[in-house]
Amino acid sequence: MIVAIDGPAASGKGTLARRLADHFELRHLDTGLTYRAVAAALLAKGLPLGDEGVAIEIAQNFDLA
Repeated sequence: MIVAIDGPAASGKGTLARRLADHFELRHLDTGLTYRAVAAALLAKGLPLGDEGVAIEIAQNFDLA
């Protein structure tokens, strides 16, 4: 099952998603946090933020644990 929650920034999407996941005993992936973590990794390595291929490579080899 996949549940996606959309809405404006700071509207409580993350809180709602975590609570729903806990309630229904589902896994939760914070895509916003993932996006920011990949961007931070690109910046730390001095890689361009606008290169989609590089970002995909970083994301595929990123440990989210």
